[in-house]
Amino acid sequence: MWVLVFYDLPVAGPNERRAARKFHEFLVRQGFDRVHYSIYNRFCGSMERANTYERRVEKAVPKRGYVCLLKLTDRQMANMRRWIKGGYDPHESAQFTPPEQYRLF
Repeated sequence: MWVLVFYDLPVAGPNERRAARKFHEFLVRQGFDRVHYSIYNRFCGSMERANTYERRVEKAVPKRGYVCLLKLTDRQMANMRRWIKGGYDPHESAQFTPPEQYRLF
């Protein structure tokens, strides 16, 4: 299972900027990787583990803003297609491959 978090948080004032930064730092501490600006993903070994991270994210959502969480199977995630043109890849190291311990071959 993969967990994707998409968010759009207000950053008009200092308190909102602080809340947005803390949410970003929370995701990084929880092992989420940046896919794109305000889009993060994390590999989970099972639906139960994905549900655990869903509850953690729910508790960390700031008081103002928009946060979505999507759970995808490994197969669905593998079907993601990316098009990078002109040699530009800001996330070159963010390839969606299962962690080493889950590879069979």
